[in-house]
Amino acid sequence: MRALIFILTAALLGACASTVPTPRSEAGDEATREQRVADARLKNDVRLALLQKLGDDALGVTVEAEGGRIRLIGAVDQRSTQELAEEVAKAVPGVQSVENHLFAREQAPESTAVGKAVGHTEREVDDAILEMRVEKNLLGEIGRYALDLEVEATEGVVSLRGPLPDPERKSLALKAAQQTAGVKRVIDLLKVP
Repeated sequence: MRALIFILTAALLGACASTVPTPRSEAGDEATREQRVADARLKNDVRLALLQKLGDDALGVTVEAEGGRIRLIGAVDQRSTQELAEEVAKAVPGVQSVENHLFAREQAPESTAVGKAVGHTEREVDDAILEMRVEKNLLGEIGRYALDLEVEATEGVVSLRGPLPDPERKSLALKAAQQTAGVKRVIDLLKVP
């Protein structure tokens, strides 16, 4: 009988011990809390930059942030917003990488799959030509500093991202891009120390 009581007591104590929460490390909790705060700040910084640089079409973009990695999700009306959102996010301090899962809603669907492919290819070629024109003008205006810049063009909207040594060269770069034939709008993502 004593053996049975001992076994039951041991089993009961073991069951109770497994349900008692173990104390967590306060330092670990603090680090996790700080990372969540940093992620929330970065998420808000990216959302703000998207709205400031791309306008109300960025309202449909969901931003997720985790440890400097950004994920953009959602539907936008303009292909330029879809493609340039990644450039805008990359320009935000603290962003290490960007996954772009945005898609453009169909604006004027072509009647066939071949028509869609041809239309997409033509737009891509036009964008590449515009990028080369802007890069050429930047080289002519600010010289070797243009080599450090990232130029992205979509449907006449051009983003300039990268470092420049002083405000004068930044002004020259923006002016050169704006005066390039075919440029409708320039998104300034340039950094001056």
